[in-house]
Amino acid sequence: MFKKKTTAAATLLAFSLALAACASGDGKPMDASADDGASPSASSDYAKPIALTGASPDGTAPLFQALNDGFVSFWKEKTGQSVTIDQTTGASDRQEAAINDGKLQADLVTLGIGTDIDAIQAKGLIGEGWQQRYDYNSSPFFTTVAFAVRSGNPKGIKTWDDLAKPGVKVVVADPKSYGDARWFYVGAWAHALGKDGDENAAKAFVGAVYKNAPRLEADEAAARARFVDRADGDVWITTEAEALALANGDAKGKLDVVVPPTTLAVEPIVSVVDRNADAHGTREAANGYADYLFTEQAQKIAAQHFYRPRFASVAEQFASRFPETTLLTVDDSLDGWEDLNARQFADGGNFDQLVGAGR
Repeated sequence: MFKKKTTAAATLLAFSLALAACASGDGKPMDASADDGASPSASSDYAKPIALTGASPDGTAPLFQALNDGFVSFWKEKTGQSVTIDQTTGASDRQEAAINDGKLQADLVTLGIGTDIDAIQAKGLIGEGWQQRYDYNSSPFFTTVAFAVRSGNPKGIKTWDDLAKPGVKVVVADPKSYGDARWFYVGAWAHALGKDGDENAAKAFVGAVYKNAPRLEADEAAARARFVDRADGDVWITTEAEALALANGDAKGKLDVVVPPTTLAVEPIVSVVDRNADAHGTREAANGYADYLFTEQAQKIAAQHFYRPRFASVAEQFASRFPETTLLTVDDSLDGWEDLNARQFADGGNFDQLVGAGR
C-alpha cells in the first residue's frame, strides 16, 4: 500500500509548526513528566563523574563524536558534572541484538530502524510509548536515500528510474544480511509504488534495479570499498549523508552525489534504554543527552556532518547543502517497518522472490 507523499515544502512547514508548538522551540520531550530526569534535580550528585554508553548506526562515528563532545561541554556547563561517553556504531539490528543479549549495556540508543527499538522494548528494557517522548517521532535529524555516481556522472543518472536501465551497474548492500540496507530496497519500492500505484509494477521495477547489481555486498563498508576503493560500478545506492561526507572528504573529486527528485527519508530514532540507565544510575544524564539532540547546537552539528536538521531555522542556514526533494517516509508513504519486514524481508517474502533467488 502507498499513502501520501511529503514534499520538501510540506516537510519544512511541518517543522515550523512543530517548533511553534514547543514553548521553547528546542524539541524537549512532549511529555516532560517528573520522572523524565530532563532537568537537574536538587538530589543529584553532580560532583561524581558519570559514564554513558551509547549506540548509533553504521557510518555515524564522526557525527556522534562531535555530538558527544558537544554534550559533554553542554552538561558540564548546565550541571557541573563531568561525563564520558563510550559510543558504539554498527548495523541497527546487530546493535539491538547485542543490547537484548546483555552484551552491550547501552544507556541510550540512536538506531536506524524503529522496529529494532521496539524489540528492545519487548525485552522489557525500554518503556512503552518511547517514540512519543520527543517531537518528530523521536527522530532528531534525518538523511535520504541517494546515489553516489562517478565524477561528472557519465551515465547521466538523475532519478530512480535510471537505475533500472540496461547497462547500469548498481552497487548496493544486501538487506537480508545487513539490516540498514533495507532503507535502500524500500526506497526503490516506495518510489515505484508512489509512481504507478501498482504493486506488480513496483515488483517489476525493484527486480530490474537489483538485477543490475551483479552481487549484493555484505554491508555498507563492503559496498563503499567496491564503489570507492575499487572503482567498480556506475552507481552506489547509499545515504545522502554518507555520499556527501565522502564527496567532501576521502573521495573528493572521485564521485558526485545525486539526490533523486523523489526519495525516501532515512530517519534515525533515539531512546533511552530505561532499565539500563536506571541500573547504571545514568538516567538523568541519558535523558539529558536525548534532550540535547533536539537543541539548536546539536542540530547544527548534525547539519555540519551532512544530516538534514529538523529545526527549520537551522535548515535555512544549510539550505545550499541539501537539494530540494519530495520526501517519502516509511510511516506516511508506506505501512511502517513492521509491515515491510513481514512482507518484504521475511523468508519467502518479496525480496526473496524478486532478488534473493539464485544469489
